[in-house]
Amino acid sequence: MNKKVKIAIVLVLLIAIVLMICWILFSRVKIKEYSNSNFRVKYDTTWKVKDSKDELYLVHKKTNSELRIQCKVLESNYIDTSLDDIIDDVIYSIEKQNEGYDLINRSSGSNNKFESYSYLYEQEDKQVAVEIYKKDAKLIIIYYEAESKYFDIVLPSADDIMNSIEFVFE
Repeated sequence: MNKKVKIAIVLVLLIAIVLMICWILFSRVKIKEYSNSNFRVKYDTTWKVKDSKDELYLVHKKTNSELRIQCKVLESNYIDTSLDDIIDDVIYSIEKQNEGYDLINRSSGSNNKFESYSYLYEQEDKQVAVEIYKKDAKLIIIYYEAESKYFDIVLPSADDIMNSIEFVFE
């Protein structure tokens, strides 16, 4: 091999390596933040914001899975009421709006941030996780809906979003 061919091969390889590094750096998943007067949340760029007027509505770019976050401000007499005391009313309202879904699992929990309940529903080829968080007089309701074949695949990303939620009090 002559010297010119060797130089050409080295240059092509260097250009290919530089292009790969640029592609990797610019195609990485980035974290974005959404906030309004009721809550703040972080989500990655695999999700796109569909509508964010009164709620945050995200759609996963590859699977069309949906994640909606709503905040309800409760009347002042509910500030000291625990989520356990009002959860049946909240779930009744949710199930009325989403008839045809079968309840698979229900769990309650509490973390350092707020009281919470988790529900898992199924309908034909879809699954829906509903998370309900309460702090003071605010209630956050999160719906994560995906086709059954994608539900577990996208769930870690949806969980990251749900775990990043913070209530905002002005």
